[in-house]
Amino acid sequence: MGDVTVERAIFVYEAARLAAIAAHAPVIPSAWRDREQPFKDQFIKVIERQCGEQRSKSPEELHGSWMQSYFAMGWVYGEKYDREKKVHPDLVPYADLGELERDKDAVFIALCEIARQWIRE
Repeated sequence: MGDVTVERAIFVYEAARLAAIAAHAPVIPSAWRDREQPFKDQFIKVIERQCGEQRSKSPEELHGSWMQSYFAMGWVYGEKYDREKKVHPDLVPYADLGELERDKDAVFIALCEIARQWIRE
C-alpha cells in the first residue's frame, strides 16, 4: 500500500472521528495515533477498497463490510462499547441502527469520496 492510501486513511478516520464528536455520538473513536496496529492495518485496507473501483456506494453495504471486518478482528456485539474487550453496540444489521449511526455511515462514504478525489499521489 502506498503512502497516499495511508494519508487517505488518516484523513477519513480523523474527519469521521471529529464528525462523531460534533454529533455527540455515543462512541467516539480514539485518535489515529492511539489505535492498535491491527485496527490501522484493516482500516487502511478498507480505505484502499473505498477509494478504488470496488468501493461500497451505499451506507448499508458499507456497514455490512464494516461488521465483517470487526468480526474478523474478534469483536462482538454488546450494549456498551469497550475497546479492550472488543465489544461494540453497532454490530447489528443496518436496519437496526439508529439514525445517528446510519448518518455516520453516509458521512464515511462521503469522506472516502473526498479522499479519493483530492488526496492523490
